[in-house]
Amino acid sequence: MGSKFRMKIRCMALVFCGLLLSGMASSPPLVGGPAPDFALKTVNGRVIKLADLRGKFVVLNFWATWCVACVKEMPEFQKLHQSAPEKNIAVIAINFAESKNKVEDYLQNRQISFPILLDRHGDISGKYKVRNLPVTYLISPDGIIQEEIVGGVTHEIIDNKINQYKASL
Repeated sequence: MGSKFRMKIRCMALVFCGLLLSGMASSPPLVGGPAPDFALKTVNGRVIKLADLRGKFVVLNFWATWCVACVKEMPEFQKLHQSAPEKNIAVIAINFAESKNKVEDYLQNRQISFPILLDRHGDISGKYKVRNLPVTYLISPDGIIQEEIVGGVTHEIIDNKINQYKASL
């Protein structure tokens, strides 16, 4: 039994390393380039398409329930979302490869009203070459990635970055 377990662990480690190295072989989306489009369902079953958000600044966050920094920044995204209508901002969070039930359990006792999308198999995370969580992309109204922020953020940081972008126009 012990040798079978060790063999499974070795196989899983080999697969993980292969996936990690294959992800490193290609570059992440370039800041200044077009944001990869997607259409994903929310936990409520509504489909959201990035293309439908053209004309707004999009704050696109990749997260997971097991990620401590991700959980810590969720209230910050909620604050940003609450001020979003007058600032022409759309806040979207894409859950990385967790089940709908797991995400629903996490959201159950939290006051989160911005869309939480499910990337069940990591396809969209793959398009964005997500390697670490949390990661947040700031996408301009014309669909261009303005910035990639790895690690936790606050609503003030995002506000400042969007204001800097607006001032440069």
